[in-house]
Amino acid sequence: MLAAAIRAASTPVIHQQVVRHLDYLTGLENIPRTGPVVIVANHSSYADHFMTLTLLHALRPGQVWYPTKAEAFETFGSRVWHESMNCFSVQRDAPSDAIFIKAKEVLDAGNILVLYPEGTRGPGDQLLPFKSGAFRMALASGAPVVPIGMWNLHRVLPKGSSRVTNEVAAVAIGSALHITQAEPREAITTMRHDAQRAIEALILQARSATAADRAQAAIHIADLMGQIVLENLDARGNLPAEVRQRLMLLHSMGRAISRRNEASLQIQHARLGGFKALSARHPVPRLARAALVNRRATRLAQENTSDSFASYLAAQSNLATPRWAGGGHERARPLFENAAQDPELASKACVGLGEAFTKGGHHDQARAAWSRALTSIDPQDPRGGARRAKVERLLAQDQTAS
Repeated sequence: MLAAAIRAASTPVIHQQVVRHLDYLTGLENIPRTGPVVIVANHSSYADHFMTLTLLHALRPGQVWYPTKAEAFETFGSRVWHESMNCFSVQRDAPSDAIFIKAKEVLDAGNILVLYPEGTRGPGDQLLPFKSGAFRMALASGAPVVPIGMWNLHRVLPKGSSRVTNEVAAVAIGSALHITQAEPREAITTMRHDAQRAIEALILQARSATAADRAQAAIHIADLMGQIVLENLDARGNLPAEVRQRLMLLHSMGRAISRRNEASLQIQHARLGGFKALSARHPVPRLARAALVNRRATRLAQENTSDSFASYLAAQSNLATPRWAGGGHERARPLFENAAQDPELASKACVGLGEAFTKGGHHDQARAAWSRALTSIDPQDPRGGARRAKVERLLAQDQTAS
């Protein structure tokens, strides 16, 4: 209970500090968003725990676990703190079978295991030799093994210090390592070598990032936010609060590395504001939030006329906001029409366009828009079936009404 209370109180502070010190981040899309995952990373600072925790919390649900040296559990205060961080004790020189059993339990539950193959904190400017224990755990699980290279965290929180400096850190995440089908000892050796080479290259990528790299990485984070939204929408098009919180954390990391808040990040942030407005229980705050989101979304569409998604978002917010509050179906229609020029948005933009026409009493145009929506559905669209059912329902309602 005490560890859980400490975890609940400290986690938001940890996330805030990580974002404040984050200078570059790339490769989040390489981490699977469901199922068990093994992370292998370089280790130069206790802040490595905080960095990986924040990245993983922003990306996916599930607990993050850390095998940690047994000495960290010797005193009451240290033991409680490490337990609050989901650390479990391991003898670094002679890990017991119990450690591998614990690692298997973590992964069998679909959680995340973070391993530092160096076995202890290194100097930060070069890797220590990798040990085999981490790869024994990884190979025994069958879970994807994803390498992460972190740069300059040893200066953010130096070894032996409890004071955070004003230094910034950079992170690069690589593709999952290839697991060979060789006999276990050979497979462990191969993975150890592959992981060390991958992490060395990722550290170099992180430390060498330019302003252009940071801007592009921020755009990738915005794209990832859009993917996570689509993966988590319920049947009614709502987004759970837990997912919204994770996406807000992702957004804050994107802003931290972009330096100038890329338009794509602003658009995704406005989108999250719309989901929050829809989740309000009472109509007055819901309408007030919707009006604010609508003003922002409309401004973003005007400032980014070539961004079809900005037009679509503004169209939806105008459609959901009364005319007297700054929205209305008349304002939504040209925005939907602009968004519908994009083949990737044509289907759902035409659904909204039909609804806007219906609100204006233009039933023939509404049916034409919905027919176009049906023919524009991508067979690979995971929400295509739900959209088809919605259009068929709208067509039936329109026929009854007319």
